[in-house]
Amino acid sequence: MTDFWTVIGSSSVEDAREIDSALERISERLSTMTPAALTRFAERLQESLYRIDRRDLAELPVVLAGGLKLPQTSDHFLYARCACILAGEKAFADVLSSGAGFDHFVAPFAQEAEGLLYLAPEQYERQTGSRMTVDSDFSIESMSNVQGWAN
Repeated sequence: MTDFWTVIGSSSVEDAREIDSALERISERLSTMTPAALTRFAERLQESLYRIDRRDLAELPVVLAGGLKLPQTSDHFLYARCACILAGEKAFADVLSSGAGFDHFVAPFAQEAEGLLYLAPEQYERQTGSRMTVDSDFSIESMSNVQGWAN
């Protein structure tokens, strides 16, 4: 079994280019995994996203280049959580324990991290010819409402 955080690795997530590079690296690692391992990876991703689905993080504003502050949408918040996971296990643990550093992932460039959601299902479909089914208490569809907040 391949460890989730080993597959994720870590990235400084400073710009869209670094996010794209991290996604390519993860995609390469996923390409060597069995369909069962891909499903476990997707389950673990959903659980990790759920664990940082917190109101205090969702309420951090998006700060645009001109200094304009806007509230996060539910999609923006989901992609910011993906960026946090791309940053690696330590960044994730810091955010989980104290929320520290999550504001970095709310930046507009971090929306590129959305691609993390599709890597395992796309690889699974390439290998099997069918869509991945993830049986989890942490489905993406249930997020942002389970923790008691919604936009």
